Amino acid sequence: MKKFISFSGGVESTAMCLLYGKGATAIFADTGAEHAKMYERLDYVENMLKVYHDGDFDLVRIKASSSLTGYIKKTLFFPSPLARFCTRMFKIEPIDKYLEQYPNCTLMIGLNADEADNRTGNYLKGKNINYTYPLIEDNHDRDFCYELLKSHGLEPNFPAYMERGGCKYCPFKAKKEYAAMVHFAPEEIAEVMELEEAIQDKRNKYFRIRANMPRMREFIEIEKNNLFGAEITDHYKQSEQHKSCGVFCHR
Repeated sequence: MKKFISFSGGVESTAMCLLYGKGATAIFADTGAEHAKMYERLDYVENMLKVYHDGDFDLVRIKASSSLTGYIKKTLFFPSPLARFCTRMFKIEPIDKYLEQYPNCTLMIGLNADEADNRTGNYLKGKNINYTYPLIEDNHDRDFCYELLKSHGLEPNFPAYMERGGCKYCPFKAKKEYAAMVHFAPEEIAEVMELEEAIQDKRNKYFRIRANMPRMREFIEIEKNNLFGAEITDHYKQSEQHKSCGVFCHR
């Protein structure tokens, strides 16, 4: 039976690649709007795991028929915590479609032992797919996964603006993460600003990517002068990463 690993680039999915990756293929669903640091992470992990598994490991990158950015511009509709079509359409469904070519396969999902109660059913619905949760089955919690990666030089080292996900437009991204993008990923925050301005229509209301923030153009100008402000300084103190929006992004 062909084995696959749902790979997000984060702690649990990378740990699965180490523990169960020999002879398996990891799948990364690319929304087309990932941070540049995520693509760097993919290359690094793929190369390291090929060496670790003596070449008997693959990482494939798949995409939906359109990009997340293109879809948002076409529909003038931005994802939100209540409308998470980004995960469904640009992560889950492309994986489902890719696996249709295999009549009988296994897909490993990266929930850890601390999250056993969240295993309420299949994330995907492919009848040809056997869904497994090996970290739960082997009683590996997040701390175990992180220490395992650390011992192999594979622990994620994402910048502060990627605490919740690998996508530049993640609806779970906090205001502080956007502030970090202003200072450390100016080209990417400019893309976010341009997208926000592109989704406006003729209605007399300005649609913001985050309702509790100013317009992104205004926010960027304000934040450029706030590098040494107390809020942003506190944000860059050493702290544990927040839980991300799901197993198909990064956690």
